Amino acid sequence: TRTAPTATAPEIAAALQATGAETGIGVLSVVALLVAVAAIALAAFVVRQRALTASGASPLMDTRLFSIRSFSTGNVASFVIGVAEFGLLAVLPLWLHYTLGYSAVQTGLVIVVVALGSFVASGASFGVAERTSAITLVRIGLVLEALGLLLFAVVARSDSGWLGVSLALAVYGAGVGFATAQVTNVVLAEVPPRLAGQGSGVQSTARQLGSALGIAVLTSTFFIAFASDLTDRLDRQGAPRPATAADGIADSAGAAIAGLEADPATQALAEASREAMTFAIQVNGYVSALLLLVGLAVTFLIPSVTGPSPAAREEAPADQNA
Repeated sequence: TRTAPTATAPEIAAALQATGAETGIGVLSVVALLVAVAAIALAAFVVRQRALTASGASPLMDTRLFSIRSFSTGNVASFVIGVAEFGLLAVLPLWLHYTLGYSAVQTGLVIVVVALGSFVASGASFGVAERTSAITLVRIGLVLEALGLLLFAVVARSDSGWLGVSLALAVYGAGVGFATAQVTNVVLAEVPPRLAGQGSGVQSTARQLGSALGIAVLTSTFFIAFASDLTDRLDRQGAPRPATAADGIADSAGAAIAGLEADPATQALAEASREAMTFAIQVNGYVSALLLLVGLAVTFLIPSVTGPSPAAREEAPADQNA
């Protein structure tokens, strides 16, 4: 029985590069095509909704909502916050498992600290809301989130103990609880009651779009930093083809570290990989914290809610904060 020949990884890479598939030269990028289609679809949706709104029909999204300044700027803030808020959680389990050597259960127990902090802060926020404004609580939450991520980036080491990591994540989780519990109230503060459902849907979409983009960007940042730092470390060690080795380990998302550690001949490579992965998670923490501070700055563009009552706003939704 004859078996089909199997191409090696270098042969596959060479074939892809020869056709332009690896670099994107000579072929149309599927990602670019999908982005273009999405942009056209979004533009068509907005045009259609504007036409329906102008005709007095019942649009899926009443575009007059965006004439309300607290709504429009609040959604910008929701988007930016979404970009920054959950990028760390996408790669944190990889670092805990492959760098610190935690089991799946131990990794889950550390991450659940974020949920506990969020749960406690979210419940407490409603009592605090009686004494301060919703936007103030959102800002407090963003400050706590950024502080927690900065603290995490500082304490993260290839041999970090669980206590320091957990404390940082608890602060971060508390910030998520404060911000998430009140951001919808901020965005909908001046939205007429009959349009509250549409307004809430727009705000949720903005937040989810930000989260999806943030996870994509921050995860890519993590792996780029991982591969780049590991390449530098291996180059200093005099390892042959350091970029190839670093790319292979990064492509494994750290799973290769355990196998390298088991072989005495590659233990130095495993240690370099753990250090590089730690550097990458630190970069992720710092970048996420910076983006949260950008989100905090955007919240200062949201006007204080004053003026007509909800009943009055119901009569003229397009006239508010135009």
